[in-house]
Amino acid sequence: MRLLALLLLLPAAALAQTNAIIRPQVGSRGVTLPPESTAIVDEASALSINPGSLRFLDAPQLLFVHERNRLQDQVGNGLFAGTSLLRVVGVGYGLEWLRNQTAPDYRRTSFGFSLGTDTLAVGATHYAFASEDASLDKLSSWDIGLSARPSRKFAYSVVARDINEPEQGVYRLTRTFDVGIGFRPFDERYTLGADYLFRSGGLDEGRMTYALKAEVRPGLLLSAGASHGFRSGQEVVFQLAATLNTSHFGVTYAPGGTKDGLDHVLTARLSADSYPSLGVATGVVAMLDLNDRLSGGSSLALSLLGSTPDDPYLELMRFLDLATRDPELRGVVLKMQGLPGLEWGRAEELRQAVLRLRGAGKKVMAVLLSADDKDYLVASAADQIYALPSSALRLNGLSASVTYLGGTMEKLGVSWDVARVGDYKTAPEQLTRKDLSPAQRESVNALLDTEVSWYEEAVTRARRLPAGRMRDVWAVGFVPVRKAQELGLVDGILPLQSDLEKKVRELVPGADYSPRYSPHAERETRWGSRRRIAIVPVLGAIAGGKSREDPLGGSRIAGAETVVLSILRAQEDPSVVAIVLRVDSGGGDVLASDLMYRAVLEAKKHKPVIATMGDVAASGGYYVSMGADEIFAHPTTITGSIGVFALKPALQGLLGDKLGVNQESLPRSPTADILKLWRPWTPEEQATMQAWVDSTYDDFITYVAQSRKMEKEKVDAVARGRVWSGKDAHARGLVDKLGGFAEAVEAARARAKVESSEELDLKVYGNPGGLFSSLGGEPSVMDRLLPSPQPALPPGVQSLVREMGLTEDSLQPGLKAALPFSLTIE
Repeated sequence: MRLLALLLLLPAAALAQTNAIIRPQVGSRGVTLPPESTAIVDEASALSINPGSLRFLDAPQLLFVHERNRLQDQVGNGLFAGTSLLRVVGVGYGLEWLRNQTAPDYRRTSFGFSLGTDTLAVGATHYAFASEDASLDKLSSWDIGLSARPSRKFAYSVVARDINEPEQGVYRLTRTFDVGIGFRPFDERYTLGADYLFRSGGLDEGRMTYALKAEVRPGLLLSAGASHGFRSGQEVVFQLAATLNTSHFGVTYAPGGTKDGLDHVLTARLSADSYPSLGVATGVVAMLDLNDRLSGGSSLALSLLGSTPDDPYLELMRFLDLATRDPELRGVVLKMQGLPGLEWGRAEELRQAVLRLRGAGKKVMAVLLSADDKDYLVASAADQIYALPSSALRLNGLSASVTYLGGTMEKLGVSWDVARVGDYKTAPEQLTRKDLSPAQRESVNALLDTEVSWYEEAVTRARRLPAGRMRDVWAVGFVPVRKAQELGLVDGILPLQSDLEKKVRELVPGADYSPRYSPHAERETRWGSRRRIAIVPVLGAIAGGKSREDPLGGSRIAGAETVVLSILRAQEDPSVVAIVLRVDSGGGDVLASDLMYRAVLEAKKHKPVIATMGDVAASGGYYVSMGADEIFAHPTTITGSIGVFALKPALQGLLGDKLGVNQESLPRSPTADILKLWRPWTPEEQATMQAWVDSTYDDFITYVAQSRKMEKEKVDAVARGRVWSGKDAHARGLVDKLGGFAEAVEAARARAKVESSEELDLKVYGNPGGLFSSLGGEPSVMDRLLPSPQPALPPGVQSLVREMGLTEDSLQPGLKAALPFSLTIE
């Protein structure tokens, strides 16, 4: 036993890797593992090798190890389990049994944890020993480890073992250290690790251990390990390994040893993560439920920990972008049952995303459960379209409507004071008129004609229909399924589930259906963090303060405080190579729009800024966009509306004449009551407000001229509140290119001079980031935890509120840069 105790003081470090083959039989020694390094380990065995690396596990994993060490006449078995929680915390648990011929048998129980990011983590493992030997049974020790992966090609680690140097009877575990580095000279398929192991006070008496891993083909991994000292007579240890992987199961055999004997290690892995799999790749077919994807949703538990969902539409776009580049995906079945929240601009963007899937070699099938014209526009991009016998196809053409409250205001006795520039800045007319003005009728007809023309051309070309066929369809209106097949709108009818399965097999022969498909679902082995493109959303009516929901329930509100802070964070984040400004807003408050515009101007001094317009980016929405390096819009995007107006209600007729309320004012200046809601403006007040509006309009068109490099007179000619389709705005120089989110991302990549081979993350800025994030001006997840205020109006009335253009901001007196009407095209 004394001899055994002396062995524990030898400088051979206690690591569960190649060098473990010749380590002491008792002490911190666990079972030997296949070739590994503290800097590159990323499986459940990190519990024993480097607890800091537990953070790099992405999903639950179970690893069984069996060892027969002929050199030391020892048999060992080990079971390791580990996982990562919310990509912040890693945890692991292990049990190891070692039976020795010349030393006491024992069991080692391990528990470890780590904290960190994708590039840096620290952790600790606690070991407890159990044995019939009383002294050994009382031993327990601690390891601590740091693991860093700062770049794609380099990693390093530091591990201190048995830091408490426990001693019981004749057993003493000496503190040892391991400093490791890892290299990936080419890509993730080839990894080299090197470790220097030494005991406390014995820096010059250590050993080198090496590990080399090579994925020679998907599912087949070959490894080699070696260990040597620097003094004469020290053993040289070698180890080889071969690993065969399927998606969730893998086995490894690793023989090794010295000239005096061999060691054999066999491991088996079960994992929730998907590994590259051995075998013939057949590809997968995915089901994509667009209604479900666009409905979104959030988790209270995730919100508590600072993880909140992005805008569901932006998430869908990101999903489709990844799916387009996923070589495993061979086909997509689109389940069509509505596109909640989408108008024509984003519907066209979604159609283009489907076309990109097909352009990447993926087959796309659309199954219509119910569809209107907007749904069918998206479905027309698919290779094939099918319907069910009872599918509801409401293809009844497009119509534009504007709701007016002028007559209502007249009955209520409410008048409105208005100051505006240009005949086309007609926003107040929904409150002051009973019908379309000639200027408004001209704008709406132009937009509707562009939409109908684009729709008819796109669907006719995609479905190879005869000219005029869509007019025949619209004449029918609610199209029976068999009639739709006769007209060439659908390729067939699917009465049974088996019919759908048959059509999928015919469309994508040999592919497997994946009900839970996720792009690039295999586990992430890349070191370091990817550089990213920041997505900053400007969604809803523009106002001051933080982004929020309109209390009337009619729309979202893009708060200047949230948007400006998001742009600043993206500007200052060194990992962000470019910014994409996603604008889907009809405008709102002039000051808030100007603050966002100036944040864009400042950001583009440091990195490229690209604006992409969704359904609408008009007036204040255009104001925010115009400072970008490039502007993208869809042909059917509603944009322009370059103009300013001011309005306020006069409530004396309602409150005074009808309800008997009286108000007296004692002003001390001629314009002190100019924003009061009681009486109409005097001629002098009207002139004062008009001068303010004229000055602000002049600033607006000056900024447009500067940003778009146009003459101010030409800007004025296309401004004055005139609304344009994206197609017409492009022809007049107000936008740079026709395209959407994907094209904007590619333009951002190009302007940032990023190689096409480099993968970039798309990161949305502007969501709640932590419990106390509101102290810095962004929304806090406390907003998610506290009960959300319910909209003041029921859902049916909310739709009417949207049609009337009434929002929290629109009812506040002051200068507005907003869309001149709330337009519904159905």
